[in-house]
Amino acid sequence: VKRCLSRLGSALTMAGVAGLLATSAIAKEQPNFLVIIADDQSIDTIHSLGNSRISTPNLDKLVEKGTTFTHVFNQGSWSGAVCAPSRQMINTGRNLHFTGFAPKGGNSQTKHPLWGETFRDNGYETFITGKWHVGQGALKRSFDIGRAVHEGGMPRIAKGGQWKPWLTEFGEGVEWNTEQKNQHTSEAFADAAIAYLNTKDKRNEKPFLMYVGFTAPHDPRQSPQSYVDKYPPESVMLPPNYMDMHPFDDGDYNNRDEALMTFPRTKHQTKEFIAEYYAMIEHMDAEIGRILDTLEASGKADNTYVIFTADHGLAVGKHGLAGKQNQYEHSIRAPFIMVGKNVPANTKVKGMFYLNSLFPTTAELAGIKAPESVQAESIVPLIEGEKEVMYDTIYGSYRHFQRMARNQRYKMIYFPMLKKTVLFDLLNDPWELNDISKQPGSDAIIAKLSAKLEELKVMTGDPLQNDDPIGSYKPFMLRVDKKKQYGSVEAKLKVKG
Repeated sequence: VKRCLSRLGSALTMAGVAGLLATSAIAKEQPNFLVIIADDQSIDTIHSLGNSRISTPNLDKLVEKGTTFTHVFNQGSWSGAVCAPSRQMINTGRNLHFTGFAPKGGNSQTKHPLWGETFRDNGYETFITGKWHVGQGALKRSFDIGRAVHEGGMPRIAKGGQWKPWLTEFGEGVEWNTEQKNQHTSEAFADAAIAYLNTKDKRNEKPFLMYVGFTAPHDPRQSPQSYVDKYPPESVMLPPNYMDMHPFDDGDYNNRDEALMTFPRTKHQTKEFIAEYYAMIEHMDAEIGRILDTLEASGKADNTYVIFTADHGLAVGKHGLAGKQNQYEHSIRAPFIMVGKNVPANTKVKGMFYLNSLFPTTAELAGIKAPESVQAESIVPLIEGEKEVMYDTIYGSYRHFQRMARNQRYKMIYFPMLKKTVLFDLLNDPWELNDISKQPGSDAIIAKLSAKLEELKVMTGDPLQNDDPIGSYKPFMLRVDKKKQYGSVEAKLKVKG
């Protein structure tokens, strides 16, 4: 009996060892993720996706090797700094008003599990370089290692009182060179990402999640002279929806981004803007190429999902606007390209999803159960060809000034302060030039989209009430001077309280 038990114990021990080895092998096969997020990059700024006037050879390679989702959206913003809530949605997987973060002056942290934090807890090494804009507490919860981290709107005062836009000393158990170089941010972030890849094998065999947040092509629009020279302003073509002024004051026409250009806009000024924008994007593309080449040389490319996207778009002169504080396609959509195992090559899919799907999608591909707090949908069904779109109708908002609902053909933008509605037929008017809200038959379309908008407001936690936009939205607005906070429309309407 003892001999039998001994043999049984040996067999169980061997089975246990085999199981551990199998588990270890599976862990080694978990995919890596390189996620690259640009700042303010419009949907129409990639050569192979239809813009022959810009050179983006490295993004073009990703388009060829992977799947491009053509209709991916930012849900909106309760702040003029649209990038902040966008990144908060991405890193919590939650909808706009449910992230647990608050505008400036409120709670700057969240108790919800974060994207990087979730991957860390499931055996991944997590790395960040570039723009963050989600707060230092969330930063340290999310990443094992960070270099050249730009906090985004929260300048850090280095020792000695000198301001530097980096967190060069951040990291756990890893010593980084803290010497400050005089270089463009795109180069600094690429250097940091390359250094991480080149030292990864010396640390461990863990799979990795890399979060590379370029500040390009956000202003100030600076790039090396060689790139600027490629885009002389006089050679730039203005888009069909260029305007010298927006047709009406949309409520926040004097915000920081819009004030970067004169009123009214001029054709020459707009061409300069576009030229500088394109130059900065091409320079960023070159730095992305350096990262991708390093990934390939590391031998890890075949087991790495590469995702390129942006936090939102930018007007760049379209509709008489400069910034992203609006609900037009050029500002609410972002490029989204994905390359990796079982992701179809040279494929375009409409998608119709939000940027916060990054969290649950990467989690599913990694075999990680997404936290229950995540509200966004994984887009794996799109990758596997089970669906063409995730949502038929998309929500959008900007503070208490604008609300939007768009399906695959029509877009309705409602301006609560003006009690004004515009409607576009995107199929026949992709540049959004012709408001058809007063045409026969439009009432039914507006009614349907208005009803859907109310549903989507519940889904996103939107507190705005159409009959009291200021009062209902006040808790979510920035705590600044009332005149600056409420903007020109309210002043004209003599709103009190």
